[in-house]
Amino acid sequence: MNALSPVVPQAATIELLRHWQQPHPDFTSGQDKRSSENALLVLLYGGLEKAARYGWLNAGRTLIDKTYLRILWTTQQLAPTGISFDELAARLDGFIRRELQPHWDTLDGLEHDARHELAQVLVDQLQAQVFQSTAQLESATALLFFLCPQIPVFAYESTANAKGIPATDYPGWHQSCRQRLIALLPQACGTTPSATYGTAQEQQLITRLLAQSDWWPRRLLSRRR
Repeated sequence: MNALSPVVPQAATIELLRHWQQPHPDFTSGQDKRSSENALLVLLYGGLEKAARYGWLNAGRTLIDKTYLRILWTTQQLAPTGISFDELAARLDGFIRRELQPHWDTLDGLEHDARHELAQVLVDQLQAQVFQSTAQLESATALLFFLCPQIPVFAYESTANAKGIPATDYPGWHQSCRQRLIALLPQACGTTPSATYGTAQEQQLITRLLAQSDWWPRRLLSRRR
């Protein structure tokens, strides 16, 4: 099937559901529960939600631990950036405090088009501030996909370049995905998973996110493992 097709084969959906709830086999021993995609949402998005509740204080530590970034890079099969995970966590901390913290409480209330505009702005800002490059779309979009799931970022795929979308053109990729997402929504609604990782409060947070956002349909659209 065409890599950009809006229809997701049943086998691919089953595999994504497995990655959602089970540890990823490529991370350490394949038994670390933090490497499921459910867990990644808790560790990244849930981490920021928790930070927001406590006034964005984190006892001098980075808001997102370097280990969580290592899990993301391994499970999402992201290419090395030439930046250590220690440095990446430090740069990401600055980005979060500059670009996300001041607006965090209002993100859920943004109008539809404003959310899509903000997604494109955040991708550009994250590339510039964290990676200091315009050629890190796969890494930048994967990071925002789990860090800020309430904003409709589409995970960039290397196959997009083969389809005529330059690797530096996120707006073009975003518009292409936005159109394909419409056709996928009916299928996606019947496969939304349940949150099973973390405390009852964390599970409730992710369950609400899945119910109130298009994160899972966007995940099906990308199919990155």
